[in-house]
Amino acid sequence: MNKTLQYRILYFILFYCIFSHQSFGQEPKLKSTSWRDNWKLEVKTGTAAILTPVPDKYLERTNNVNVPLGTPGVIGIFSIKKSITPHLEMGYQLDYMRIKGMVDNDISKIKVLTQAFTHTYQIQYNIKSTEEYKPLYNYFLYYKIGGISLKNDPLDQLPHETEPGLSESRDKFVSNVAILTGIGAGINYQLNNNLSLTGTFDVNRSSDAIEELYKIHKLFYNSSHSVNNYIELSFGLSYWFSFGTQKKSLFYNSRNETDKQLIRTRIEKEKGKNSFSNKPTWYNNKKGK
Repeated sequence: MNKTLQYRILYFILFYCIFSHQSFGQEPKLKSTSWRDNWKLEVKTGTAAILTPVPDKYLERTNNVNVPLGTPGVIGIFSIKKSITPHLEMGYQLDYMRIKGMVDNDISKIKVLTQAFTHTYQIQYNIKSTEEYKPLYNYFLYYKIGGISLKNDPLDQLPHETEPGLSESRDKFVSNVAILTGIGAGINYQLNNNLSLTGTFDVNRSSDAIEELYKIHKLFYNSSHSVNNYIELSFGLSYWFSFGTQKKSLFYNSRNETDKQLIRTRIEKEKGKNSFSNKPTWYNNKKGK
């Protein structure tokens, strides 16, 4: 990926965080856009599958063999994000993908191990607002742009080789082999104020032209600049935190609004909204008031 574009995106995130800190640093945590507040770490794992082959003109960058198609592999994902509005988050994500499968090569099939690292910047839109509290369920959409580093290893002997493993490029990843764009959707289940379960599904496209970064519609068909497409399904944990410190009472610490709402929602779900146990103490059951 173009290094200049990476730096521009990073500078934009830093610029926003610095100036938001100066403007809104005194507001409450959930409403704050200070650079110190409302950060999120995510760790996920799941499966991925490559949908389309690499064009012949790029095979020299993949050890002269193609990638396994339709074969499920494993992925590991780490990301850090920052909430910038009640609905929007921005951040960085690192993916590791490992897929092993059979690939047609001339008249035979050989086993190939494909590994990839992707570095992406993301913007995420949460359907429900997180300004007052984090809801029990939230749904979101996201878009990501970045680059791919690839390593494609034939595990069996190729027809033109005396033994496998002769290519020097098999010993290292080929950096920034393609430009990456992706679009996805996910669900978040809040366990408490800081911890939640999350799941995502996304469709990704690698291309050979930097101007393709913002052409979302090309994710869904094979265009002239496409290298290949793949999908990911992942599940994991999210942890919310802030760098700022909250003052605590010496005698009494009340629950935060998120925990109050989560407890109320779970009680209503378990007993029903019309349950007498959910009514206030002054509620008269006989009069219905």
